[in-house]
Amino acid sequence: MSSRPRFLGPSDQVGTFTAETDSTGTGRGTWESFIDTWNDRMGDLYPLPEFSASTVDGFQGKVRSVTLRDTAVNELWGSSPVSTQSVWTHEHDHIRLYVGLRGAMTLRDPHDQGGDAYVSAGTYFMHHVVTENHFHTTPEIGNRIFMFPGDALRSLVAGKPRAGRATSPAAQILMAHTSMVQRTVSDLSPVAAHASRNALLELAKGLVLDHFDDHEPTFTPALAQAAKDLADARLTDAGLSPAAIAAHLHVSVRTLQRAFTSLDESFSAYIRRRRLEEAAAALTAPGSRLTVSEAAARWHFTDSSHFIRAFKKHYQATPAQFARRPT
Repeated sequence: MSSRPRFLGPSDQVGTFTAETDSTGTGRGTWESFIDTWNDRMGDLYPLPEFSASTVDGFQGKVRSVTLRDTAVNELWGSSPVSTQSVWTHEHDHIRLYVGLRGAMTLRDPHDQGGDAYVSAGTYFMHHVVTENHFHTTPEIGNRIFMFPGDALRSLVAGKPRAGRATSPAAQILMAHTSMVQRTVSDLSPVAAHASRNALLELAKGLVLDHFDDHEPTFTPALAQAAKDLADARLTDAGLSPAAIAAHLHVSVRTLQRAFTSLDESFSAYIRRRRLEEAAAALTAPGSRLTVSEAAARWHFTDSSHFIRAFKKHYQATPAQFARRPT
């Protein structure tokens, strides 16, 4: 089992802390130490419910919290169910957004829902939390849980919880920005942390409104990252192009190109590089029988000669020479 949760960052509630069981452990110590750290750091803003004994004693997985002052993102990956035992009766005033990544979570009768809310992989649910509700998850669970101050989103969500697909353009931009925050939070300056927090809030508003301001410079890195994520999932797709990704994200090609102007390469160059990298990995995989012409076709180069020239320019070796290199 891992040691106590690690906290990185200054004392103004910007940073991250995690808890993770090892391959042989389950986790009273892991779970309780994470909850203790949460209560020390964020408990006054966002009190947690009491969790069931089976959750505490049998927890297997990882929890990671990223905090940006009055905003938090908790990411849970577990191979054991998580459920509440009791909930507090005092009033809350914050917005909670659940995004399903694996398995499912059931929220029992949120006060503004009129019945249970069910968050499965690829869906989201956002509501105004006034009183805490019970919840339980499937044994295999992956979830991002965002906590926002009530003032920021109450007018959009209070009395009208929102649910939808996490594949919508606004959701993908929000998730891309969140991933960047998770990667960089320990290195953020106070100004950058404040900007990241504000971008999270504005993108959450965009999720509710199904629209975000694609001319807002704050969102440019998130737009570029969302485009990269989509491209990475479609590298063998013949229809992959800047125009296709722009249409998927509901922005113009020009807006998408503008998002890459501050980076080292254009979006078209990014697609080409990633295709070459995937081709190189496949050609050198143990036992690979992939031919150069097959690789060119799979990653949609015009022909073998075109593929070989692009490959040699990138790797300073032909595909055949590269495949013969010692590993």
